[in-house]
This record gives sequence, structure tokens and C-alpha cells, in this order.
Amino acid sequence: MERFTWADWEKGGGSPDGKSAADWGKEYAAVKVATVQPSTYRTNYQERLESLPDKPLTEELLLSHVQQRSKINTKGRRDDCIAFRQLAKFAGLTVDFSGVKGRYEPKPLSPDDVPSDSEIEVIWAAIVNPGWKWVYGMLATYGLRPHEVFRIANTKGIATDTGKISILDDSKTGRRDVWPLPDRWRSQFNLTDVVFPKIRFEGRDNQQLGERVGANLCGSKDRKIPHRPYALRQAWAIRSAVMGVPDSIAARWMGHSVAVHAKTYHAAISQLQHEAIWRRANQLGNSI
Repeated sequence: MERFTWADWEKGGGSPDGKSAADWGKEYAAVKVATVQPSTYRTNYQERLESLPDKPLTEELLLSHVQQRSKINTKGRRDDCIAFRQLAKFAGLTVDFSGVKGRYEPKPLSPDDVPSDSEIEVIWAAIVNPGWKWVYGMLATYGLRPHEVFRIANTKGIATDTGKISILDDSKTGRRDVWPLPDRWRSQFNLTDVVFPKIRFEGRDNQQLGERVGANLCGSKDRKIPHRPYALRQAWAIRSAVMGVPDSIAARWMGHSVAVHAKTYHAAISQLQHEAIWRRANQLGNSI
């Protein structure tokens, strides 16, 4: 007859206090929910932590759980490993996910996925509803995430000399300053005439607001646009490169890392845009 010992339990990587994986999931959830945006918690953590079984928390359990939940080399597997690695660290458990996480590479952007500046101007002019017309112009001119148009600290900044606006702390990546590119769109799109669309945005989190933007810009007959709202942010990123804004500055204005900026957006720069960058670089070189 086998005898249970704490030494065997600890050797197997379990929790000596007797808490199950489900218990640890609930405990970590109570901590995590207070440190991230509600939409981030709901998307990246809630379901994952609630999925843990009522069994001892061990390395073997977490690795098996991940393999059962998602396919290797997918976004789901990557996000599973991130969430459960954080849980393991919280529980004081060392878990090596390198053998199961695989490699996930988002589909690279293509120039065909992103509207040109001339296309953006035509689409803006065709939008009938004043509120959504203003939202479209703001997303295009400032490269905002869709929900961030409702997270501007003070819209009076649009009318200042530089047009600089500040995004509030409760956006996805916290407070940051953003400048208009190109600046002429501030007047062309009448952005100083602030007209918010008639939707409820108080009490809605970032994901919910983003969904409302998409549903209204893409799903209504009088203001339907032929691309996702997020494509305006992608177009802004590419435009910043064409206009000569350094990646380190553009990434900061957009609220993400330089690595993300280069990896995500540089592949979508078209041949004509590459030529424009080349011509600009040579003009600058000749002026030195």
C-alpha cells in the first residue's frame, strides 16, 4: 500500500497548502482584475482562470490543461501560456511552457488591407451622420484605437497650434500624447467642431466601445465604410513612416513598443510609399 508524504507532493510540483487549481484561479482572478482594464481581464484572463479544474495545481496539470484547450502555434495557445504562466508564478510554482507554447505569428499586413490617404478623404466625405463623420476623421488623423476617440482628455487640444491631444489613463495602454498626421486634416475634416455620435459611452469598457464604433461605422447604410475602423490606425502608422517620423516617436504616439510598430506596420508599406521615403531621404541628404 502506497503512503502519502509531503515530500512526494512537493517533488511533484504541487501546492502543499492543499488549494486546488480552481482555488488558485479564483484567488489570482481577484488580484488580476484590479490591475488591468475590464476588457483586458474579460478577454485574456476570465475564462481561462475559470476553466481550471478542482485538482491539485501542478506543472503537469497546467501543461496538460493548455494542450487540451488550444492548438499549438495559435494565438489562443500563446495567450493560454501567458495567463497560466502568471498564475503559476503567483502560486509559487515553476512551470516551463516552452515545450508547448509553439510560435504564433499574426498574419502580416498587406498594403491592400490599408486605405490610402485619398481613399480616406473620399470615404470621410461620403459619411452622412455628423457624429460618425467626426469619429472617422479623428481615427484617421490621430491613428487612435477605436475606443480612444471617447478617451480624449480635452478635445480643445484639437484647435491648438500643434493639434496635440492627450489620451486618458483608462485607455488600453494608459495616458499618452498624440499629434495629427497629416495636420491639414484637422481643418479638412472639421475636427475642431466636436460632434460625438449619439451613443452611450459612459460605463462601457474599451472593448465595448470599440465594438460600438465598428458596428456603427461598418453596419449602417448611411455611413458604411469599406474597411475596418482599425485600418485607419494602420494607415496612420504607415503614413508616419512615409512622413519621416522616427519609429521610436511614432510608437510612443501610438501607445505600443518600437518592436510592435516595426514588425506590424513596416510590411504593409507599399512600393509607392517606399519610393516616397527614398525620395525624402535623398532630399534631406542633399540639404546637409
